[in-house]
Amino acid sequence: EENPPDLQQFALIDVVDDVFAGERLAIEDAGQNVDVVFEEEVSPDLVITADPDQLFRSIQNIIRNARQAIVATGEPGKIRVIGFDLSTEWVIEIADNGPGLPTRAQENLFKAFQGNVRKGGTGLGLAIVAELMRGHGGKAELAKTGKTGTTFRITLPKS
Repeated sequence: EENPPDLQQFALIDVVDDVFAGERLAIEDAGQNVDVVFEEEVSPDLVITADPDQLFRSIQNIIRNARQAIVATGEPGKIRVIGFDLSTEWVIEIADNGPGLPTRAQENLFKAFQGNVRKGGTGLGLAIVAELMRGHGGKAELAKTGKTGTTFRITLPKS
């Protein structure tokens, strides 16, 4: 069980940039020869209220999964984070152009030890994301998946 969120105001772009930097290092450290492009569509002015560490972990878990899926194909890929502000919530979408999720994985994505797709994975990453976002009063969901990629959506309430 996770600690309650320590709510702070911060620029979402800072968290996204930190996650991207870590993922670029992971690719370099593993000596992977697959080109993965990281793109952000997040205004530097987009300030949200959340636990920055928990949001970092959540975004990182989703992006790590996307990177690993793309690298496993051996083909170049792209991961994009889009952040925007609605009247009652902040929305963060994480999209990739990887191979999509198998039907078997989709059924248990956010359940601990059951949503594992990758050999050697624990099946905890997305379960942790869901738990952390519930702690914020928000949610994490699979927005879409298919042969052209996958998009996850995180929503955080403003109240």
